[in-house]
Amino acid sequence: MTEELLSTQAAAELIAAEIHESGGVAYWTRYLTNNRREDRKPPHRVPFQRIGGGAFYLRHDVADFIAFEKSRRVGVLKLSGRAAEALRAFGIGEAGGGTTGRKLDYTLTAQHDPATGTPYVQFVIQDPLLVFRIEPGQLRALHAEIADALNAFERWAK
Repeated sequence: MTEELLSTQAAAELIAAEIHESGGVAYWTRYLTNNRREDRKPPHRVPFQRIGGGAFYLRHDVADFIAFEKSRRVGVLKLSGRAAEALRAFGIGEAGGGTTGRKLDYTLTAQHDPATGTPYVQFVIQDPLLVFRIEPGQLRALHAEIADALNAFERWAK
């Protein structure tokens, strides 16, 4: 008994019919094409077969991928500590987050350490809550880096 082979287009249509919240057939066609690239490290490689000039997928391999992707999207899939940390760091799947990072919500206040008398700046990131103590030398270096980044941004904007 032979199993049905699906073209990239047919596989993309099947995935799009099952996973509605992505970009449709065009998105899944690109996804499958990129998934075949050896230089990519996707979280789930969809097996395919080259026949002539085309790539074809077994229906059960596409069904396995759909099950994987659905479980990943609802959080059933257990990610490694580092992968979960990266998703949390960028805020992927959270309000205000995305693949390019989170919007920075912070407060910055000058402080004076009562125990040592040393001045410092307290930098508080609101979401996720993180509190940093920045010493004057580090603050100067941070200021220079921010100025350099701003200058680069202004050059790009021209």
